[in-house]
Amino acid sequence: MGYEEFLNSEYIINSYKKIEYLKRDFPVNHGFVHINHVIENAKEISKKLGFSQKERELLLIAATFHDTGYLMGRDEHAKNGAILTLGYLTENSDLELEDIKRICKAIASHGGFNKEDYLDNVSMGLILADKMDFVKTRYDKYLCSYVEKYKPFLEIDAVKLKKIGDGYEVVIESADDKLEEKIIDRSIYKKLNEIIDNINNYTNYHIDLKFASNNANPDIKL
Repeated sequence: MGYEEFLNSEYIINSYKKIEYLKRDFPVNHGFVHINHVIENAKEISKKLGFSQKERELLLIAATFHDTGYLMGRDEHAKNGAILTLGYLTENSDLELEDIKRICKAIASHGGFNKEDYLDNVSMGLILADKMDFVKTRYDKYLCSYVEKYKPFLEIDAVKLKKIGDGYEVVIESADDKLEEKIIDRSIYKKLNEIIDNINNYTNYHIDLKFASNNANPDIKL
């Protein structure tokens, strides 16, 4: 079974509908917008980093299920999402048990707190795909207008992984050439920096983080 079958399943549709309702007053989407962003990020990551076909498919399935734990609240949502996914996939898929365990481990560790979280491409790919999603289409423009700390993220057009020579760059694209100074102290940006450092320290991949302006100055190096 491929990720698209799960993405279009009644279970996933109903789960994220409920999560969107539960978080309806929160300015950052954790429902279908976020899940589709993470899936697209995961596709690009698996392609650029040269994952195997199996790793790609397991990563996309993990991306599909990774935030279902919000059904049980924000605290420990990664762990709870892994538990829910284990139960669902065991009963409703033809996946091998070892592949299900690998998917669930990635979901449980997508916060990226420990060295072990980066040692499997499925887990590492989900961590990066999730943390790259702070583009403007994930944020509710009306709600963010009342919360100062979220406003700069409405200026982010894209966050992309690019292959540069023997390494890679995560590039934050915006028309605001002062974006770096506006988000440098924001927790999600700090977390992205942290997980990129962890990838560089714990894997054979090397990734830099850059800002790219859509204005006259195209590249602002961190």
